[in-house]
Amino acid sequence: MFDWFKSKKVNLKQEISMKDSFEDSIEEALWLVKEEYDLQTEEVEKTVLDKRENIEYMRKTLKRNI
Repeated sequence: MFDWFKSKKVNLKQEISMKDSFEDSIEEALWLVKEEYDLQTEEVEKTVLDKRENIEYMRKTLKRNI
């Protein structure tokens, strides 16, 4: 059930202008929070990338198990 918690390879090679390409409202909200509280860009980028990778991994896992 919790196989998707296992560690995965992280590919952090993304464009610096990630802020311009939102995939959903969660990512947009993260960038708004970053601007409001003056957080580091690297932390927000890492969070967005982790979210995208985790969701993609869950989609693949669920599709495989169906």
